[in-house]
Amino acid sequence: MKSARIIYHLARADFFERVRRYSFLVMLGLVVFLGYQTAIGNMALELGQYRGEFNSAWVGAMMSLIGTFFIGWFGFYLVKGSVARDRETGVGQIMATTPLTRPLYLLGKWLSNFAVLMAMVGVLALAGIVIQLLQGENTQIQLFAFLDPFVFIVMPLMALVAALAVLFESISFLQGGFGNIVYFFAFIMFVPLFMENDTLSQYPAFEPMGLGLLSGEMGRAVSAIHPDYDGSFTLGGGIVEQATTTFVWNGIAWTPEYIFARFALIVLAVGLIFLAALFFDRFDPSRSKPRKARSASSSEPTPASTSQALPAPHLTPLNKSANRFSFFTVLIAELKLLLKGQRWWWYVVALGIIVACVANPSTVVREIVLPIAWVWPILIWSSIGNREIHNNVQQLTFSSASPLWRQVPSQWLAGLIVTLLVSIGAIFRFIMDGDTVGLLALLSGAIFIPSLALASGVWSGTSKLFEILYMVIWYIGPLNKVPELDYIGSHSNGRPEFFIPLSIALIAFAIFGRARQLRN
Repeated sequence: MKSARIIYHLARADFFERVRRYSFLVMLGLVVFLGYQTAIGNMALELGQYRGEFNSAWVGAMMSLIGTFFIGWFGFYLVKGSVARDRETGVGQIMATTPLTRPLYLLGKWLSNFAVLMAMVGVLALAGIVIQLLQGENTQIQLFAFLDPFVFIVMPLMALVAALAVLFESISFLQGGFGNIVYFFAFIMFVPLFMENDTLSQYPAFEPMGLGLLSGEMGRAVSAIHPDYDGSFTLGGGIVEQATTTFVWNGIAWTPEYIFARFALIVLAVGLIFLAALFFDRFDPSRSKPRKARSASSSEPTPASTSQALPAPHLTPLNKSANRFSFFTVLIAELKLLLKGQRWWWYVVALGIIVACVANPSTVVREIVLPIAWVWPILIWSSIGNREIHNNVQQLTFSSASPLWRQVPSQWLAGLIVTLLVSIGAIFRFIMDGDTVGLLALLSGAIFIPSLALASGVWSGTSKLFEILYMVIWYIGPLNKVPELDYIGSHSNGRPEFFIPLSIALIAFAIFGRARQLRN
């Protein structure tokens, strides 16, 4: 009972601290926006030309799928960071002096993550009730039919996502931006793998997202009424064709086998927490940073004599040249800070990308090589605009001479130089092939990337916002051939008429944000 009380109070305190943060309010706003898009028909669940009547079972299933996909994907980034925050604020070091064990601490963080995610799911569920009433096809609210998908599909997945966030924070190389990128790609790859797995197709209740379970149940229901159903199952917006025929679906018959399979994900989540406890350093720096070996000639320092008189201090006056400002010097310093800490193999891969750009024709460079080149330095770009806050030196940098017009332009220009350096092979190839469209798209994208990084870093104070936004734009635009977001020009002209003005607006937004920070 004492352990349960400790976990409860730890999770409760952490939950209340998080819901007061602006990031939580922004995420709630996005959840409400998803509900609005569903209400006006921009996002729908359809089975080819068929869709279910908007009764409680259908709306509950549709909103639960939206929750599993969007909150399961992006909610991870919202809850990840609580352990790092305890480390940065010194709270973790205080907890390390108490008898609090690693499993108890991580269980409290897991429950806090879970509560935050379920709070957003609750908002999405309320939006679902409003959608059912607005559609007017069936205004009778059946709570059990409506809430079943949230309880048996969404809740176990949120427990698993919350546990993964704790696990990533416990493993040293997954704590930062690299872990954010790993989860982004893992989520994208595992969704189709789960759907196409033969074993999971026989036991769909074990599939974490619940897509296989719901598509199978809905498919059998529509096939019984319309034998010509082709097996289509689509959840999305924009590209979804309008369904012409409706059918009545009364929900899933939740058998004990289904319930056991879904709640097994919660058991798996608890197992991940105990696995994370094996890697968690409990805020002991000696476990994560190896101690430097002393040299053989080192010896214990001898105390200085206190009886010796101290010499009078003498300060050398500064000459005029010492107080001059050199933008080039600041720019070189920003470049060194961006590239500091990169291992030798990072430069080898970057060099290989440059060679691949030169060796391939323009079409291959635009569609394949350049998108790879412009995702490789993402962890470098993500530090632009937030390095001062991340390293807790904003009091020093913001109090320097003219920090707004000296540091912000040099940070943006350093990011632009890094972008052009990794793109130098593509620039040569476009010039040799006379591809002016590709060259203009490259220059437009090279301006856009540091602009987005600067604005995201200044306003969020972390690297996480840029990493999420950029990966989403990069994945949807160049990789999935959506021309509106194809800033690289992989399958379009790169839309410089849009991205260059957007970049200027982002730079102005970043300057305004930094000026606001300086005033405060």
